[in-house]
Amino acid sequence: MDYNNIPLSLGMAITTNQAAMDRFVDMTEAEKEAFIDRSRDVMSKEEMEKLVNTLTEDEERPDVHLEDVNDIFKGPSIG
Repeated sequence: MDYNNIPLSLGMAITTNQAAMDRFVDMTEAEKEAFIDRSRDVMSKEEMEKLVNTLTEDEERPDVHLEDVNDIFKGPSIG
């Protein structure tokens, strides 16, 4: 990947978000190219920040995995 071809607005936005930068570096070459292509359509700083934040959306959500659905109902009772 030739990082000299990254749009300046994407480069600036991604360097302000360490988690997004880490995720971008871990992407395959094809994923990086697709993401860069998506960034070329962005028209504002706010849109670029939203696009960059999509790289970290899955990391911000807690991993809620229950082995048994009935575990949802365990805990103190209300009445």
